[in-house]
Amino acid sequence: MQMYQTSDRFEIYTLLATHCELTGCKRDPDGRVHFMFKDRAKCQSILTALLSRQLTVNMHEVVNAIRDTQAIFIKK
Repeated sequence: MQMYQTSDRFEIYTLLATHCELTGCKRDPDGRVHFMFKDRAKCQSILTALLSRQLTVNMHEVVNAIRDTQAIFIKK
């Protein structure tokens, strides 16, 4: 199973809010934080649904994802 990596905050929020498994994150030399998720195919499917306006996500999950992500961006 291949991992999915992204530094796009909206993708990160969406993937966290839909319970994709986060395997880690790293900061590159220019300061950008990359999040790595376990299942590339699942992540791509979710993001495709998002872009085609077919994805439904609980707003509470989105808010929690934003808060969790902000803690990581600030911490690193």
